Amino acid sequence: MVIVCGWCGRAVPSRTCSDMRPLTVVLILALLIGCSGSEDRPEVVTYPVTGAITKIDREKNRLFVAHDEIPGFMDAMTMPFRIKDTTLFAGLAPGDTISGTLVVGRHESWLEAIVVAGRGTPQVLRPEQISAVKPFEVGDRLPDIALTDQEGRPFRLSSLHGKVVAVTFIYTLCPLPDFCIRMTSHFADAQRSLKRNRALAGDWHLVSISFDPDRDVPPLLKAYAMSHGADLTTWTFATAPKASLADFLAGFGLFFSENEAGVIDHNLRTVIIDADGRLAKVFTGNEWTPRELAEAIRAAS
Repeated sequence: MVIVCGWCGRAVPSRTCSDMRPLTVVLILALLIGCSGSEDRPEVVTYPVTGAITKIDREKNRLFVAHDEIPGFMDAMTMPFRIKDTTLFAGLAPGDTISGTLVVGRHESWLEAIVVAGRGTPQVLRPEQISAVKPFEVGDRLPDIALTDQEGRPFRLSSLHGKVVAVTFIYTLCPLPDFCIRMTSHFADAQRSLKRNRALAGDWHLVSISFDPDRDVPPLLKAYAMSHGADLTTWTFATAPKASLADFLAGFGLFFSENEAGVIDHNLRTVIIDADGRLAKVFTGNEWTPRELAEAIRAAS
């Protein structure tokens, strides 16, 4: 059985009802009630955060932090946090240990109330952390990796040749609303927009590829798709073994790694592939809009 959170859209697998212990049932009911569409649910939830700064991106107002476990929300990992109050950047440097407050809303999250707990030295990438994969360039014909779709069927991007394809990369248990959840919501908005354009009918397709194949099995992917209102006639959810995905994703500049707790640290990429299977455009991060995605698809048609 699959449980889908009505607030955040995350889908989580569980045992069948006949196998559930009473405590499991109580926890699932608490999840569904606590995350439901009730008018009483909070607009934002806050969590204390401690960790070390690994990178500062003032241009995009982001602070990369290798943070400790956030009890009840996220295991220890490295995440880029949005900073709304840019005055908080003053005095911060890579390597500093900090404490702060993570604010999580329905559609966005950010870090505030930052206090420097100690000064440190910046982290340096080890040689094994630097990818030797040659980056894909616009116009390159992309490799055709073997995937499995939400129905458990074999799937390849080459099966969509003749259509413009938008591909984004996610995992269903991603906790922050402005990461994988935003990518999926943007795809849902773009799908609705594209379906209204009859001139493009049959000329496009959306694909969401999970880099968490151990947990994102086909039934879970399908439940996640349904929870976001996906029309699976023009939107496919798929995954592949990590060994197959690693070089393919690295070609777009996307990297993911899993810690001992099973939490995935990753960045974001969304790509447009033209009807001939060649790379047409790469969106980095989460700053693009559904309208920009739809326009890129139309431009590549």
